[in-house]
Amino acid sequence: MCFTPTISLTVAITEFILATILLLAFPKTTLRNFSAVLIYILGFYQFTEFMLCTSGSPFFWARLGFMTYTLLPAVGLNIALKFTNRKPNYLHYFLIYIIPAIFWILALSFRMITSASCQTFFVEVQSLFNQAGAIPNNLLFMIYTLYYLSFIVVSCLLFYLHFRKEKNKIKKQIDLAYIFGVFLMTVPTMVFLVIFPFLNTRFPSVLCGFAIFVAITSFIAVYLESKLNKKTKKR
Repeated sequence: MCFTPTISLTVAITEFILATILLLAFPKTTLRNFSAVLIYILGFYQFTEFMLCTSGSPFFWARLGFMTYTLLPAVGLNIALKFTNRKPNYLHYFLIYIIPAIFWILALSFRMITSASCQTFFVEVQSLFNQAGAIPNNLLFMIYTLYYLSFIVVSCLLFYLHFRKEKNKIKKQIDLAYIFGVFLMTVPTMVFLVIFPFLNTRFPSVLCGFAIFVAITSFIAVYLESKLNKKTKKR
């Protein structure tokens, strides 16, 4: 029995609901829009997994899934810059999104996905990155990995530095919420893959499965900011 379609669809619906509540319930918060976008992206990736398992076009949905999770580090860094008052300008936005844009172009221009299948709990998608010995592919994989890891680390570092300087208790809680969310997404994923190394080919699916914690902590962060705004108005 394959549980993946049901699990993926359930997580997708949960994340779509969380993101929609953010947009409707917290209209005057700095974090609302980007956090909602982040959660919608997470939900849409889960939807691509569901479609990969249930439709007759697994390669199409695998490609769309790749393009979807490629955006996550960029949106996360955007949130970090926004909340920590770094005031990103057009150059910052260009530098943040140029790498995922390049990989989107590659995904649309070439057949990057070499295999796509629905397993019991996760989907398994292999791309050109998985082809050993091809130097261009290995170089692309190194760039992609560096982009993914560095953006996550920089985002957490920005929240941590802001946490250390910030005096407001609620803002410090917001910093911790995002850091904790990334921790709950990445650390269990790494532990899971160390214990079950055969799941390495399903890394994106495992990572985005644990990313439900990022969605929940992002929701909590926006709620906390809304709470802070209400307190500020009363003064």
